[in-house]
Amino acid sequence: MRTALELAQRETDDRLQAERAQASAEAEQLKAMITELRQELEAQQQKHAEVLQQQKQQAADEVRQLQATIQAIRDELAERR
Repeated sequence: MRTALELAQRETDDRLQAERAQASAEAEQLKAMITELRQELEAQQQKHAEVLQQQKQQAADEVRQLQATIQAIRDELAERR
């Protein structure tokens, strides 16, 4: 009887150890996945920031061009008076 109990205990311990190993492997996979997703997110945020900066620069350039056009029109109108 004692051997049967010991055998059952060993089997239970073996299953527990296998489940722990599997859980540990899954945890490592999840950590790797999280790291990869975090890196992708950071890359997307960087790209978004670059695009936003380009859009701001373009808008600033357009404002300067419009201001120059307005000044040129004002100068032309002043000459005609």
